[in-house]
Amino acid sequence: MKKYKPDRKGLLTIRIVSAAASIILAVAAKMYITIEFLFFIVIIFIITTAIFIMFVYFPLYISSLSYETTSTEVIKHSGVLVRTHQSVRFDSIQYTAVINTPLSQYTGFNFIVFFVYGGQLRLDFLSRQDTVEILKTTRTNSMREI
Repeated sequence: MKKYKPDRKGLLTIRIVSAAASIILAVAAKMYITIEFLFFIVIIFIITTAIFIMFVYFPLYISSLSYETTSTEVIKHSGVLVRTHQSVRFDSIQYTAVINTPLSQYTGFNFIVFFVYGGQLRLDFLSRQDTVEILKTTRTNSMREI
């Protein structure tokens, strides 16, 4: 059994994207809200929500993510308030999608999606090395089953 944790660079990237989205929302609010008091309330709401999401929710979510591969399956553990455990047997995987963003070695945005009968299992924020290792494990074990 091998355990994997998400790449911490993904948290920094999500924080940067969230900050940029908050700034865009604040500029849009300034352009479209003419009442000064209402604008002030909207800006306070945007800032409060952004701070909560960037410094409370995202770190808790990233720290709760973990993945395991055994000889027969891959297991995902996640959840902030409600913990979930998902598993997929290697022999039930129909096909796999790998999503790598540009500069993913710096951003931590590497994803694997296992499509199985009636659903999918997504492994988020993996490092490139972990992505390659998990893919080799699933291919080796699924070929052994055939």
